Amino acid sequence: TLDSDTRKNVANAARGEARIAAERIEEGIELLRTNNDAFRAFVLANKCMGEAADRRLKDVPREKISWRPFQLAFVLLNLPGLIDPKNDQRKFVELLFFPTGGGKTEAYLGLAAFQLVFRRFTLPGVRSSGLSVLMRYTLRLLTLDQLGRAAALICALELERRAHPEDLGEWPFEIGLWVGSAATPNRLG
Repeated sequence: TLDSDTRKNVANAARGEARIAAERIEEGIELLRTNNDAFRAFVLANKCMGEAADRRLKDVPREKISWRPFQLAFVLLNLPGLIDPKNDQRKFVELLFFPTGGGKTEAYLGLAAFQLVFRRFTLPGVRSSGLSVLMRYTLRLLTLDQLGRAAALICALELERRAHPEDLGEWPFEIGLWVGSAATPNRLG
């Protein structure tokens, strides 16, 4: 068991980390308030996330599909470091540690959607295409499920791009998957 001084130290450290996270979230909100491209990308990323969820969760009414607080916090606290290569936040690595079904996938897909759209808004032409997001699945059994969710998001982004090529460019949103051949099939029928 831990003595009371150790508990106090752990509590103070956790409170300090929470304060830093809250400041980073506030910085993300301020970014959306002051940077029009970031705000537009955030709105469109949310729209596409909703469309993808609506297609995937057919039995759930659209009005019941929403962000969990930690998911929205994860997106907001990562925005400043994502769009500014000189931002000090880039030295952090965020770890989402929840059991399966906790919402981790949507949290990082929301951030990925923002990045993909923000690049289209800020880099003209083919410069906005190319590899933007790299996802690594460590549990082979979840690979196809994760691919399906990511593909649904990419499809929603692509439908939006086709409707608004003047904003999102002529180059399509695309997705790829590389897997080893030992335990996962390399072809889908």
